[in-house]
Amino acid sequence: AFSMNYIPFIGPFVATLLPTLFALVQFESWQSALFVFVCLNVIQFLSGSYLEPRIAGKALAASPFMVLFAVFFWSFLWGVPGAFIGVPLLIAALTLCAHHPASRPVADLFSGRVPPAETAAS
Repeated sequence: AFSMNYIPFIGPFVATLLPTLFALVQFESWQSALFVFVCLNVIQFLSGSYLEPRIAGKALAASPFMVLFAVFFWSFLWGVPGAFIGVPLLIAALTLCAHHPASRPVADLFSGRVPPAETAAS
């Protein structure tokens, strides 16, 4: 289930199908399997949409828009492998841009940080 969270939208849904199938076989009623499916999807939604972006956004220093854009772009370009390496490539590019003075504004823009205001010399 952990690795499926890297694939946006359908990944968490697919990750909950296997436990739901087990619940369907294990329990006698389909309502129990439906309950397992709904609970797992709610947990996946809350952790993937609220907790992980808050924790990872502070640690990665990348704007949520750029993270989604990187995943979509690299998924479009390379398919499933691109979905897995999109965010690491974004972080590498942001780190590279942040360490070079000429491209630091690009890193600030893509990370969502507001650069410190320059003060005029008196």
